[in-house]
Amino acid sequence: MKCRIHSLLGILILLLALPSAQQFSMGTKKGKYTYYGVIPSRLYLLRPYRTTHGAYDISKGWHIDKNWNTNEGYVAIIGAEEKTHVEVYTMPGWKLIKRLTLEPLKKSLITLPNGTIFKVLSDKPVGVMAFSKNSNSNMSSGIYPVLPFTYYPSIGGGYSGKRFVLMASQELDGEPHMIFALEPSEVTLTREDGKKQVFKLEANGFKRLALKPFMAYKIESTGNIMVFSGWVTPRTYFIPAAEGGFLGRRFYTPSRTSWSYTDYGFRIMALEDAKVKIWNLEFRKLIMEVRVKGGEMATVKPKADVIVVESDKPITFEFAHSGDITPLFSYGCGVTYIGVRKDEVIPVYMPLNSTVELYIFASKDAIVKIDDMQFRVKADGYFKQTMRGVHRITADNDIIVEMIHWPLIPKEQGIQHFGVAVPPIESVSATSHVELSPIIQGHGSMLAYLEVGVIMLTSIAAGFLYMKRKVK
Repeated sequence: MKCRIHSLLGILILLLALPSAQQFSMGTKKGKYTYYGVIPSRLYLLRPYRTTHGAYDISKGWHIDKNWNTNEGYVAIIGAEEKTHVEVYTMPGWKLIKRLTLEPLKKSLITLPNGTIFKVLSDKPVGVMAFSKNSNSNMSSGIYPVLPFTYYPSIGGGYSGKRFVLMASQELDGEPHMIFALEPSEVTLTREDGKKQVFKLEANGFKRLALKPFMAYKIESTGNIMVFSGWVTPRTYFIPAAEGGFLGRRFYTPSRTSWSYTDYGFRIMALEDAKVKIWNLEFRKLIMEVRVKGGEMATVKPKADVIVVESDKPITFEFAHSGDITPLFSYGCGVTYIGVRKDEVIPVYMPLNSTVELYIFASKDAIVKIDDMQFRVKADGYFKQTMRGVHRITADNDIIVEMIHWPLIPKEQGIQHFGVAVPPIESVSATSHVELSPIIQGHGSMLAYLEVGVIMLTSIAAGFLYMKRKVK
């Protein structure tokens, strides 16, 4: 009798334990959030030799830059919610390589060989970032921070929202992280060690931030915001629309106050004729108006630190370097994502003077069309395609497209470094409930005017002191 009781108790304990085991095991049952990505196969930089005067001369041949030559990349996973169960898989066959549980602002760093196709599954939203390293690092961690050129997905889905988590990766100086306020917002920035920063932004305001490398951050806001890291340098990145998705009418991004003759710039693509206005966001000044014909692309180089772009018709907006190495030695590459919603048609520019790889991921069976070329992507699978130029992408289910490109010349060229936030495919159809405020000419940020005033007063004071010394 006692034996039977003990046996029954044992079975009962086993049954009680099963639900938690099933909840953690996502290998057989797909998790709620799915992040697909690729570590580029070529993580190195070929530079041309220099002349005796120090100028680059591509006719003299090429050599590998010892600072940028690595055979591995990294995937960082940052927790946003309590007891988040995560599994990491790699191709071929989606082999399980890691299983972990994360708490808020706890992170895990996974090393993967070049060319690895990976998948991160989680039962709650997480932050995922793929990046590379400097191979000649003096950092105590052994990894030199590489700045991602990317917009960060929100915890709620899409690229505009009120909650974000990320791992910072930047050099020790500069303010390459930006927060754009789509609505009046009080923003709280919390670092993994508990340090906090709180600030307010008006609608259409922005703030630059310097974050500590390899620290996890939580960003919470009372209004909808967008989060970006990077500079406007020869690194290609897709720009999500403020109202959700990548096909939209308003876009926020940093820009440049001066441009070279290099074939790079902001690319505007429209399915139908569109009138586009480009504003200097800092001073609310209209600096450019462009008409884009349907089915064509316009390239613009607006001179401003930060811009906002408005269109009367849906457009896609992208910063891209073509890969052209002239004049002298120019170098451009990119690793970036774009989401394509079910039955949506997205025009995309794929750099002309580059080798371009497209990795198209689907969580459900999808029929994908690029212009007139049609193919099937199986559920939880991917399709690789190489092409250049402006093309239209559409699918009968949500898909995620990762674009990787590097210059055609020399043919052995690689990608110097990369960093990109990986979005979950479940967020592709996320809609943003944002109340966008109009851009009003001359209604610039008070902080911007104060900064200009300080500069003017400093100049006047310096001039006065100079004149005073001259009189003496």
